[in-house]
Amino acid sequence: MVHKGINMYNNLLKIHQRPDVFSIYTADLLWTQAHLAKQMLLTHLDQKTPLASRPIKAINQMVNWIDNNFQLNGKTICDLGCGPGLYAERYAQLGAHVSGLDFSSNSIEYAKASALEKDISINYITDNYLTAVLPNNQDLITLIYCDLCPLSPSQRHILFKKISQSLNKDGIFIFDVASIKAFDLAKENCSFGHNYMNGFWSKNDYFTFHNSYRYEDEMVLLDHFKIVEANGTWDIYNWMQYFTPESIEEELNLNGFDMLEIIDGFGIDPTDKTTFGVIAKSNLTGG
Repeated sequence: MVHKGINMYNNLLKIHQRPDVFSIYTADLLWTQAHLAKQMLLTHLDQKTPLASRPIKAINQMVNWIDNNFQLNGKTICDLGCGPGLYAERYAQLGAHVSGLDFSSNSIEYAKASALEKDISINYITDNYLTAVLPNNQDLITLIYCDLCPLSPSQRHILFKKISQSLNKDGIFIFDVASIKAFDLAKENCSFGHNYMNGFWSKNDYFTFHNSYRYEDEMVLLDHFKIVEANGTWDIYNWMQYFTPESIEEELNLNGFDMLEIIDGFGIDPTDKTTFGVIAKSNLTGG
C-alpha cells in the first residue's frame, strides 16, 4: 500500500513539475489531431466565446480598419494562421488577392468550402508557416489574434525572416500581440476535472490536470494540460508571450523590421489594453 502511494506521489510530482520556458512545443497536436481540430474549428466559429477568434462584429471592424488604412482593393495579401478564413474572406470581398495559410487541414477544408459557396477566390494552403515557403511579392501579411505569442523566440525569428522574404519592398506586416496588462491579469492556477472542459480534450472518457505557470522575467504564461485516458496519457503545452510596445519593437529591430505604428484596438475597442496591434516594415535588402 505504501509503495503504491509513493508511485502515485511521484507521478503527481511529475505532472505538476514546471518545465523550462518554451522547452516543449505541442501546437501541432492541438490543431491537427482529429478530435481537437474539430473542437478548435467549433471554437473559432462560436460567437459566444473569444477563445479562438474575435466575434464577427469585431472582425469586421478590424478588417475595415485595415482597408481604410491600406486600401485592400487590388493588393496581394497573405493571412498567416488563417483558420476557417474569417479574415481572408473579408479581404477578398474588398478586392484583395488573398492567400490563406494554416496547418489545420480541418480549418482549411472548411475555409475552402465557405469560399466556394460564396464564390470567392482565395488561395488556401495547408502548411505550417514556420516551415512553409510563403507566397512572394506580398503587399500585406497579417498574423491576427495574437498568433505570434505562442511561439518561442527562436520560432519567431524563423517566422520574421520568412515574412521579410515574402513581402515586396514596400510591403507591410500587420499583427497583434498580448500586452503586459493581460500578463498582469493572468494568475497561476491548478485544476483537476473529469472530462474537463465538457469533453473538449477527447471523445473518450478522461481526466485532466491543468496547471498555469507564470514566468516573470520572460513575461510568459504556460497552460499545461495533462490528459489521462484509459489507454494512456498525453500533454498539451500552451505558451503565451506577452509584450510591451518597447519589447516588441526591440524584437522587430533585431529581426530586420522597423515598427511603424502601435495601434490600440484596431477600431474595435481602444479602451481594451489587453492586446495591441503593430504595423511594421522589413528593412532587409529584398524584404
